[in-house]
Amino acid sequence: MLACLTRQATAGHAITQEKINQIRPGLTTEEDLVRAFGTPETKAVCPPDEISLDWFYASPIKAQNYIPVIGPALGGTQVKAWELWVVVGANGHVKRYIAYGHYVNGQVKRYVERGPYPK
Repeated sequence: MLACLTRQATAGHAITQEKINQIRPGLTTEEDLVRAFGTPETKAVCPPDEISLDWFYASPIKAQNYIPVIGPALGGTQVKAWELWVVVGANGHVKRYIAYGHYVNGQVKRYVERGPYPK
């Protein structure tokens, strides 16, 4: 996964909390997602009649991240990468999604999770 994040460091549409907040299961379409986030990194067909889409975006690493001990005090632990995973149903509308923030200190935080999940 790190290879995917590194490769996207200078490409792709930004994944922001504001854009993620606009996703509405049952209303948002795959076309809406592509307009907001660009072409997904991966697209896989999943039974029954679902499509899984993944986007990755990495922002440039700030100089503060390289300063030991005081780097975090200078804002060095800000999100370095976002991952967005979306499942679209047969009707072309979002069924569920999860957004993750990946931090430079190795921490991964789940920011949003919405939609019904199969049991």
